Amino acid sequence: MPEQRHLLILLHRPGFEAIHQAASIALTAGSCGDHVTVAPFYGGLLTLLGKLSYDDEPAAVRARAFSLPDPRHMLREGRHAAGVRLVACESAIRLAGLAVEDVRPIFDEILGFAGLWRGCTGAQILYI
Repeated sequence: MPEQRHLLILLHRPGFEAIHQAASIALTAGSCGDHVTVAPFYGGLLTLLGKLSYDDEPAAVRARAFSLPDPRHMLREGRHAAGVRLVACESAIRLAGLAVEDVRPIFDEILGFAGLWRGCTGAQILYI
């Protein structure tokens, strides 16, 4: 049996294309047995939480035409079936102008940056 890999996806960019790429890679790797953690920051965090819309972006319009799932739902609800963890950095939440308690139910864990860094020891890091 191949060794389980660890992947940390740092989702920074806003918009449909970034969140779709992060969700697709995370769910694929998780379904293949890899340990995957997604940590959204800044525009990626606001997009995931629905604070930034991507409804009119060309890729989002095409995805709806093909009946593809919404990547927000893929990461928020669909991740459980693939074993993907969704974590947030407390500072990133506050810098986005959000209250930690309001977003806590969405995430598996909210931690400080030091905790996130320690948790990614040996991980491949993907910056989107």
